[in-house]
Amino acid sequence: MNFTQIELANDICTQNTISKIEKHNIAPTVNILIKICLKLGLTLNDVFSDFSNDSSAKEESILDEIERDVLLDRITDIDERMSKLEGKLSNNDMKQYELIKGVVDFWDDNLDVSLFDLDKVLQFTKSSMDDIYTLLAYLFKGLNYLKEKHNDRAQYYFQMIDDAAEKGSKVSNASDLEIIFICKTLAEAYNEMKLFEEALNFSRSGLKYAQKKHVSYFLDELNYQAAMAIKNGNGKEASYDDYYKLAFYLAKANNNDSLLAKMNLQ
Repeated sequence: MNFTQIELANDICTQNTISKIEKHNIAPTVNILIKICLKLGLTLNDVFSDFSNDSSAKEESILDEIERDVLLDRITDIDERMSKLEGKLSNNDMKQYELIKGVVDFWDDNLDVSLFDLDKVLQFTKSSMDDIYTLLAYLFKGLNYLKEKHNDRAQYYFQMIDDAAEKGSKVSNASDLEIIFICKTLAEAYNEMKLFEEALNFSRSGLKYAQKKHVSYFLDELNYQAAMAIKNGNGKEASYDDYYKLAFYLAKANNNDSLLAKMNLQ
């Protein structure tokens, strides 16, 4: 409608608020959203139907794309892509930016640097348990210590995530990939630590969440970790074969060569 930010904001809010909404730094209150809709000739149904429509033009931010690739262990050109963002990010973006750096450093075995990056994430989130970047920072701090064979320290950070899950903490800014990644990674870590009941619980939680949300992230890995937890825990559950066979066929379908190689060594 050719409004400037100032014209749109008139009698509704400040121009700065409109700017922050456009940059996704804040969400509008319901009151402001209603006034904006009235001024633009929209209904709330118009607005929310756009969000729920899978075919709508919904662009991921560059940071979201990079984070997704990092969690999927695709890090070949991450440094170059990250360097293009330097000096262009808002304070709200920095927790995600530092998390990505911490994960990449972990994959590259730069463990001390990774822990430093992850501590910066927690400074930005103020260690709030309803922020997904707090949970991911705790997860990778635990993985860093697990890689260094400090199992007690690793368990400390994993337990904080476990406690948050048991309390049903609402994590409003979490994506499906992030939630399932945490379940898959904790299941794998707990199996490595021989805490098989915890491993099975997180494997099943991840599979249940994936089924509920109709997503397919890490289904092969989750089924495999469930199978290993059953086999190494008590080995008596009949469901071991179901989990293992499903993991194998999913790994073949996904061309997950690393998991197939692991299974062939069993």
